[in-house]
Amino acid sequence: MWSLNSHYVVFEFKNLTDRITQKEVCGTERYLCAAAKRLVAIIISPRGSASSADAAIGGAMREGKLIVSLSVDELAAWLIMKDQGADPNAFLSERVDEFFLTLGR
Repeated sequence: MWSLNSHYVVFEFKNLTDRITQKEVCGTERYLCAAAKRLVAIIISPRGSASSADAAIGGAMREGKLIVSLSVDELAAWLIMKDQGADPNAFLSERVDEFFLTLGR
């Protein structure tokens, strides 16, 4: 199980026609601050993230900032799982665990 010293989660919604890029991730990362106990962000966008965004997300994690990118379809699936009685935390935990397993040094 993973643990971050964060009391708040920043949600950012990007209504873009293309996938989010490094630029959008860096913009969201500016909201994250250890002193303010804001170290977790979830970015929701129609199409998810491009490879440049994934690289920026990895870089942010190396600084202790967790950013999760979800597409609108993934968010919808997450909400449907909750409505069907599944644990919504399990979905997010799986995503974060997969991210940590693929994160390079």
